[in-house]
Amino acid sequence: MTKHYKNEGIMKILTILGALVGLVYIINGFAGLAGYGFLPTIVNIELLDRIITLIIGLVIVVLTFLVAWKPNKPLPFHWLILLILAILLVIFAAGIWACVLVLIAAIIGLIEEL
Repeated sequence: MTKHYKNEGIMKILTILGALVGLVYIINGFAGLAGYGFLPTIVNIELLDRIITLIIGLVIVVLTFLVAWKPNKPLPFHWLILLILAILLVIFAAGIWACVLVLIAAIIGLIEEL
């Protein structure tokens, strides 16, 4: 059973915008790796940590986009899922603005459910 929100259109737009802003931050993060020497003589743990963080962030951004684009296919379109994705966006280098946009969508869903 699918829950439909009254302001679902606004929530989807905010979630898609948040995913696009997060994608810009992730692409910028990958572009920032261009100055690093790849695979130096001693494996740079910080470089590997940054690459893994950006890859996980890219997966979170794609999931956020799919939640809004195709509700209930990978994850349900629910305010709690949006809240969790907003927290994961800011943790995995997708930027605070992406988090804020998805968090606003989650708060709109929470208010409607109360």
